[in-house]
Amino acid sequence: MSENTAENRLAELGDEAHEQLNRILGTALGVAREQLEANGVFLPFGIALEAATDGAEGELRLLAVQPPEDENDPEADIDAESMMIDLVTLLSQQREAFAAVALVSDVTLVEEGRDAVHANAEHSLGGAVAVVQPYTAPADDAGAWTFDEPTAEPGELLVWR
Repeated sequence: MSENTAENRLAELGDEAHEQLNRILGTALGVAREQLEANGVFLPFGIALEAATDGAEGELRLLAVQPPEDENDPEADIDAESMMIDLVTLLSQQREAFAAVALVSDVTLVEEGRDAVHANAEHSLGGAVAVVQPYTAPADDAGAWTFDEPTAEPGELLVWR
């Protein structure tokens, strides 16, 4: 997925596109947080903002793909990287219908020894931004999840390359 041929033009996007990216990232982080609090884990997923039609604001859609199964080892860990590739393919095939998309995954911050939500959002006009939100699971069933403030970093154009 590192064969990024399009230029990230985030700084050139207007206010409306930035608002759309903020909306999709906020939704993406919220869905991931809900899944973590309810299930303790989440599988990679996508959030897509439909393109506006007739002046109406586009709706948000949640997109997911089926985890690949290993016929030789049904108990094998889920291949999240393969799921992300499938999500990129799915969103790329449907990109004309969307103004913006976000790809969301659970990552490990190796240097910090912590888990985090990673969301890479991109706009159809060519800008991309990512956010990373570290979290800590509760020590026991009665405890609460803690989520750090998300931090932004350069995003990668995967759907609109």
